[in-house]
Amino acid sequence: MMKMLKKNKGFTLIEIIVVIVILAVLMAVAVPSVMSYIKEGNNAKYETVARGAMVNAQVQLAKAETSGSTTTEAMAEAVSLTNKDSGDITVVSITPTYKSGTTDEVKDYVVIMHTTDKPSEQKTATVTVNKKVTLSD
Repeated sequence: MMKMLKKNKGFTLIEIIVVIVILAVLMAVAVPSVMSYIKEGNNAKYETVARGAMVNAQVQLAKAETSGSTTTEAMAEAVSLTNKDSGDITVVSITPTYKSGTTDEVKDYVVIMHTTDKPSEQKTATVTVNKKVTLSD
């Protein structure tokens, strides 16, 4: 009886292959969903920074209007303020877009950003004054 138990140690090749196939199927299902969650999280970070940039731009435009500064100076200051608090995302530029050719009423803000580890991969966010953000690569 003891001799029979000693001969049957370990797993057969078929059992190992079945376990590997089950693990491969689980990974095929899990990896895409995890990657989509990562992408959604990154997009949420970009949207948050873009909204902050828009608020800073609005404040700087109001200051520029009262102090006589130019829009370019105001946007440079808004970029500087946003970059102090944006973590690993750097704002490259903020450009206000005006309604129907006037320079009085801002329609939206175009914010160009990138992460510090991938400066060549820039994202563009269009933020309306209602704080709706549209991201594009």
